[in-house]
Amino acid sequence: MTAATTQWDGKIYPYIAPKELKVHSSLRRHQKADSTIDPINYEVLRYALWNLNVEHGNTIVKVSGSPIAAYSHDFNPALLDENGDFVLFGPFLQYLSSAVGSAVKWTMEHRSENPGIHDGDVFLTNDPWVGATHQSDVALIAPVFWEGELFGWVANSLHQWDMGGTSPGGFNPIAEDVFWESAVIPPVKIVERGTMRRDIEESYLRHSRMPSLVALDLRAEIAGCNVARERLISLIKRYGASTVKATMRKIQDDSERAFVRRLETIPDGSWSASTWLELKAAGDRNLYRNALTLTKRGDKLIFSNAGSAPQEGALNCTYIAWRGAIASMISVQMLYDQMFAVEGAYRHMEFEAEPGTITCATFPGAVSSGPALTVLQTISLASLVISKMLASSSDPELRGEVMSLMGTAAFPIAAMSGINQHKNPYASFLLEPLGGGMPATSYRDGVDTGGLAFDMQSMMPNAEENEWFYPILYLWRKELPDSGGAGKYRGGNSGQFAIVAHDTDRVNMYLASAHNAVPGLGQFGGMPPSSSHYIMYHGDGGMGRAVQTGHMPTSMAELKGTMERLPPKAYGIKLGAGDVFIMGWAGASGYGDPLERGLDLIAKDLRDGSATREWVEKTHGVAFKADGSIDAEASEARRAELRRGRLANLPERKKRAKIDLAAARQVAESLVLAKANAETLLGCRRCGEALCKANENYKEFCASIEDPVTAANPYTIDPKTFVDADLVFRRYACPGCGVLLASGIEMKSERPHWDLRFDGNGAL
Repeated sequence: MTAATTQWDGKIYPYIAPKELKVHSSLRRHQKADSTIDPINYEVLRYALWNLNVEHGNTIVKVSGSPIAAYSHDFNPALLDENGDFVLFGPFLQYLSSAVGSAVKWTMEHRSENPGIHDGDVFLTNDPWVGATHQSDVALIAPVFWEGELFGWVANSLHQWDMGGTSPGGFNPIAEDVFWESAVIPPVKIVERGTMRRDIEESYLRHSRMPSLVALDLRAEIAGCNVARERLISLIKRYGASTVKATMRKIQDDSERAFVRRLETIPDGSWSASTWLELKAAGDRNLYRNALTLTKRGDKLIFSNAGSAPQEGALNCTYIAWRGAIASMISVQMLYDQMFAVEGAYRHMEFEAEPGTITCATFPGAVSSGPALTVLQTISLASLVISKMLASSSDPELRGEVMSLMGTAAFPIAAMSGINQHKNPYASFLLEPLGGGMPATSYRDGVDTGGLAFDMQSMMPNAEENEWFYPILYLWRKELPDSGGAGKYRGGNSGQFAIVAHDTDRVNMYLASAHNAVPGLGQFGGMPPSSSHYIMYHGDGGMGRAVQTGHMPTSMAELKGTMERLPPKAYGIKLGAGDVFIMGWAGASGYGDPLERGLDLIAKDLRDGSATREWVEKTHGVAFKADGSIDAEASEARRAELRRGRLANLPERKKRAKIDLAAARQVAESLVLAKANAETLLGCRRCGEALCKANENYKEFCASIEDPVTAANPYTIDPKTFVDADLVFRRYACPGCGVLLASGIEMKSERPHWDLRFDGNGAL
């Protein structure tokens, strides 16, 4: 990465740790490790260290009591070695991976002399350019000493209730720079030699509207560090420091070997994905591109944000957050059997981020909304490009990790604040989108409202608890049929809820979201999912009318009043008496051509209510008998007709001989790479039609189908509701057999996005 030139206090931001840390001589590091380790001791210690992290995380949940900790698991603990390199990462929110590691390394470089790093210390930071993903994600890092030497670190990062600033709850959709947001705190010593620094704590809590709850969150993080430190010391006492250190080294090295072994099954190439964020602030009507490219060269993966928009308004995230977003999906998709030992992969990953962009914002750019919007969108893009790469692997197990776009590809923030029914202040955001539709994979459907692919334990909050914490009541909370993208395998459906104010005259709200005007991307011809949406019905009567009539509304069709579709960025929203607020979140996209979906799966969708007859007729080419059952013969005829219809717009191209599929290498669901007449070609895996050379954009040799964006999903609106850009929904079909190879939302004026490429030799 090219370092940013913005400076603060003489230090370059964003912080990028050097290969050799410059640590003061007073800080002695423990580096002695046994050259060999007994296999049984290794397995016992490996799982003991894993459980140390799990107990660390569970301690945070139990002490905090925050819904953010209990339901969204918006935290993660970590164990690091004496150099600040990861040993094990917790099974909670994966994208925090780079944050605490960066915080530890920065602290070792800049705090080891003054004020010094000692046994019993705990440092705190929420600086997004040092060791946090945004100011609300407060990192605590604690050194672990043994016999006067720094043995390692235990650390965690937790999203805290309210860190102050102009926007209650920590997100600001109208921020122009970081000074509109919560205060940025570089690493400070909050606990010194085992004693809480009262002066630092009071200064810290003074920022918050909810100091007592933030104080509890702070103690939860400290308690987690203390528990982890005690467990690590007990292991050292039992097995010896050099044996525990040898275990830590072997965990890192085994992870590296597994990662490199998997890379060896993948040809060199480049894969990319690109989409947009809408509106840099309220009143804006523009789109801002978020682009991610993955290049494999030998045993290296290189990630680039080239093509991403310059940093703008409230859309930005920092380099640390962008790096963690990518690593989270590497951990999930390529280190699934390594207990999230991400350091082995970091040794073979390079991050080429251009400073001053929305995914590498320089100080003082606004970054508070970044994790909910740009970071989650980058996680989704990372899952797509990693999946495209894994689709070319010769390892069937790795190809099983290929997935479509996950649900909740950007978290729609609906933040609330005010005085609740218990006469206490509150400031938080609704967590229902944690029930994201799980992505479809290369062999099965996604799970409806199943959670987040990068957080193994996320869950939706209990509605009754929300009604206790906040002055609201729910009219409904439900899954939306057809909201997952159609495909050979469909994406998981998303959900929607409606609330009214209760026991208060109003609820103050602001909104920050993406994927409202522009839906997400399908994978290998799969259809896009639903978009997120905010809707307000004014003057409906809400719960009061429901009580009077004895009927609780369960859909928008039953609501009265004036409907207002709220934009993705909005501030100063008032949910008053008689109003109804509705929010829905984006589902997961489809995988593969919808016309290849099994009729048995479609019948199950209809029985379960996951899909509607109207939508499966349109997207899957299904025909029905008079009794309502699926007519298999008529369906196949209808599908053949639809495939022929896709070939109406064929480009001029060089006609090549058919590909020998038996000798070809699969590189996507319906694409292969093959040698033919001394050329390396991309072709159709279904019919053997040769499309183009390996280093050409195959989409430009396909039949192109162009439709309005509203054709992508039943819940997709006309983008011009919120943005001025001219967007279209494009699909690309094999010119030989009509199978869909790719799909996407694209600018009408732009050429097809080149999402996979191999060199001219096209290594097979």
